[in-house]
Amino acid sequence: MQRIILITGSNKGLGQNVGLELCRQGHIVIFTSRNIKNLNQTKKICKDEKLNGDFYQLDVGNLTSINNLHKAIKKKYRKIDTLINNAGILIDRSDKLISLQEKKMTQVFQTNVLGPLRMIQKFSDVLKKSSNGIIINISSVLGQLTDMSSGMPSYRISKCALNAITKISSSELSSFGIKVNSVHPGWVKTDMGGSNASITIKEAIPGIVWAATLEKNGPTGKFFFNKKEISW
Repeated sequence: MQRIILITGSNKGLGQNVGLELCRQGHIVIFTSRNIKNLNQTKKICKDEKLNGDFYQLDVGNLTSINNLHKAIKKKYRKIDTLINNAGILIDRSDKLISLQEKKMTQVFQTNVLGPLRMIQKFSDVLKKSSNGIIINISSVLGQLTDMSSGMPSYRISKCALNAITKISSSELSSFGIKVNSVHPGWVKTDMGGSNASITIKEAIPGIVWAATLEKNGPTGKFFFNKKEISW
């Protein structure tokens, strides 16, 4: 089955490379970025390899931007089959919770929590038109309550909240056949992960691609790393 797959924050790094791999597998991938010019490199790759990519401006922190994309997608495709909420930021790497500036928490929540929530709320109608709808929230083990520690407080809390969104939305959307899961990609060598990260983008791709293309009877309301369920 050829899927129509929308990925937020997919102009570079993990989002871009996951999208390109899904294109190479024969799917239609909608790449997005806050600045449409940032998608030029991805456009060139798709053109050179004759891949089925589409490209739109999207700022998940801006409701008008989300609404504009929804209108465009609904008009052109009528439905989507997979939504990958990949866009995220980390701006408090060395901060402590007791001294964290509120504006940092607000900024992180706008992108990491409200962004995915708004995308799920807005695009649930076109996902319901799929015969096998899937939502993936790119999360992190840093948000696991079972092993919560200090450092990166707003990022940790945002991923914990994102996991709650996964659980709640998986329950609410199950009657429509839509599966919702969180995926930890690993500590990946990207701009966010840094050069000391433990795995490459290539190594992180398979787990996300698997979750984005689950069979109709696949799992929902779960947290995965490398295709295996992990604790919340």
